[in-house]
Amino acid sequence: MKAAVLHEIGQPFRIEDVPVPEIGAEDVLIETRSCGICRTDLHIQDGLAYVPSLPHVPGHEPAGVVSAVGERVQGISVGDRVVPHLFLTCGQCCYCRDGRDAQCADVSGIIGVTESGGFAEYFAAPAANLLKLPEEVPFELGGLVSCAVITAVHAYRRARINVNDAVVVLGAGGIGQILIQILKQAGARVAAWSRSPESLQLAEQIGADLVVSLKDDESAEKIKTWSGSDGAHAIFECVGYASTMKRAGEAVTRGGQIVVIGEEAEFPEIDTIQIAQREIEIIGSRNGSKQDAADALEWMAAGIIAPPIFRQIPLDEINEGLQLVRDGIAHGRVVVNVS
Repeated sequence: MKAAVLHEIGQPFRIEDVPVPEIGAEDVLIETRSCGICRTDLHIQDGLAYVPSLPHVPGHEPAGVVSAVGERVQGISVGDRVVPHLFLTCGQCCYCRDGRDAQCADVSGIIGVTESGGFAEYFAAPAANLLKLPEEVPFELGGLVSCAVITAVHAYRRARINVNDAVVVLGAGGIGQILIQILKQAGARVAAWSRSPESLQLAEQIGADLVVSLKDDESAEKIKTWSGSDGAHAIFECVGYASTMKRAGEAVTRGGQIVVIGEEAEFPEIDTIQIAQREIEIIGSRNGSKQDAADALEWMAAGIIAPPIFRQIPLDEINEGLQLVRDGIAHGRVVVNVS
């Protein structure tokens, strides 16, 4: 089968012919139809946070059609449209029992991150990790459930959002755009805070009540004025830089929440005096649970979530697609059409 393979950290992917994955008795082989490109793919390429064994086939936002099933698989049939929950969990630890799948204490792998993924014509997954893709959701959107959409849904649930709360999405890229849609559906007032004029324009199109540029030195004050108090009730930090964490601290209200989604190898520029005296809550938010994924698919089928797609490309152009994300040109998701 054709696949995009990473052989060396810091180097482009190579399009090669590799063996079709073998499956066990409880596994499923999926013919990949599409796979989204995520900033985590850049982290893998750069050797940041995740360093899989090389050579490696990434791709953790895939959707496809079941091609073969293991002999002990039940509930999944050849021809089913499916998407995976990425985390290969133990199912036994306190986190798994509590429904916090992405925090499993004994994760054996992450599909497309540490295990072979969807930048290939086929990928394999345990049957227990698969969710059926509703007919109303096309493949190019369905695959985004595994990372971008589930992450937004989980982050929303990590915060305390009430109707009419003033909420800021800092970083109006792929996950930020989905958060705007969810928050508007929940009845919040939503501001988008981003460096990119194109992303801010798109944020306004999908429902943001206020758009503010990070390049504006008065942007934190503008958010405070708009909020009607001394800042936003919650700020979803989708960037992860030290400088953006500092801006979040400037714009959040007393007793407010900063939900950290963006991941970068930087130390936040927010002092403990602020955190303690203003009782600011800083909440980490990773991927999500299988229930988050199931709910996300329902919300997509109902039209509540419709992730903007910036560009669809063939597998042969994956390095160009990665560069679009790296350069910040992609205002929306870049999706690889595999087959």
